[in-house]
Amino acid sequence: ESFDNSGLHAMALHPRFPLVPYVYVNYTYSLYGARLVRYTYSIQAETLVDSVHLIHNIRANFTHNGSRIVFENDSIFYFAIGDGFTSMEVQDPTKLNGKILRMGINGEVPEDNPFPGSYTWSLGHRNPQGLVFGRDGKLYSSEHGEATDDELNLIEKGRNYGWPDVEGFCDLISEQSYCDEYFIREPLVAWTPTEAPCGLAYFDHESIPEWRHSLLQTFLKDKELKALRLSEDGKSILQETDYLSRKDDVGKNIGYYGRLRDVLVAPNGKIYISTSNREPNGGAVVKEDDDKIIELFNPNYSYSSGEDTVLGLESLIHPNPTQDYLNIRFAQELNYTLDLYDRSGKLVKSDRHNSGLNGSFYQFQRGQIEAGMFILVISSREGFKEVHKVIFY
Repeated sequence: ESFDNSGLHAMALHPRFPLVPYVYVNYTYSLYGARLVRYTYSIQAETLVDSVHLIHNIRANFTHNGSRIVFENDSIFYFAIGDGFTSMEVQDPTKLNGKILRMGINGEVPEDNPFPGSYTWSLGHRNPQGLVFGRDGKLYSSEHGEATDDELNLIEKGRNYGWPDVEGFCDLISEQSYCDEYFIREPLVAWTPTEAPCGLAYFDHESIPEWRHSLLQTFLKDKELKALRLSEDGKSILQETDYLSRKDDVGKNIGYYGRLRDVLVAPNGKIYISTSNREPNGGAVVKEDDDKIIELFNPNYSYSSGEDTVLGLESLIHPNPTQDYLNIRFAQELNYTLDLYDRSGKLVKSDRHNSGLNGSFYQFQRGQIEAGMFILVISSREGFKEVHKVIFY
């Protein structure tokens, strides 16, 4: 029942996934309705199960739905939602649309939210499509303006960002008294004419020194990536540099890859960008390879594979499934911690083994653990970490 810009708009994994196997999604389910749903990922079935509707009655439309989900910690996340193509509820903190919302992982309202009993963390947003944490817990968001003033904002507790009464900075005489009365937070940057900012990421990796402590912003309309270097305190933008930008003979932005939808910074410093050309605003004629994932990296930097520090799976474990024990051969001679979690994320057993002193083989005993599927996390002080699915029957 959805069309145009409606559909699936946001997805995020719990920070301890798969130990806490929650997947959060926001999508439109009808022309005028959207919902925020939490699923549980079943390792055994390799699919999503047990849907829980955290918020069901979100006003939606064929456009202006937002949105993004980002976690503050293991128990709290933020959810950006657009105005649903109507501005009448944006300034009401008891309503959902046009807000940055803050809630617990089970859908509860945190006690320290600025408006008692409300999910609202900030209000006065038109169509936020970027949301990311930077240094020192600072939260940034980007959103589409109407005909002028796309915005990049520093999101602060309880602040008002102006829409629909103020667009961009408080630079019009008609806006200034309103800004003073309602404590309007001006954007860090406003772009006119509009460029359609979308995905937003924070970069602070040594692989590209000139991008350290910067926000990376993708654009749909202008088909480019901007690196926005932050001040030391993260409260202003010092420099704005365009990448992947290209104009045709008449000065129209055509880019190299078309519309850039989202951007991700991997733990090893590599950058991944997704394109978004095969949808209504991408144009009527599309090519087979229009949509893709683009990898950006510094060819003069030696990147880690990421496998040895995230999900290396280098240690050998057998038998698996097993009835009584797991034989483990470690990949390196290190001091290891072995933590076994059940499907709810509860720690059920923890062992330690120094393979440098006691050899690279170890037998992990089941003991009194009940039958079922578990996650075994093998980690070391040196930063190595592996995650394995194990089954006791």
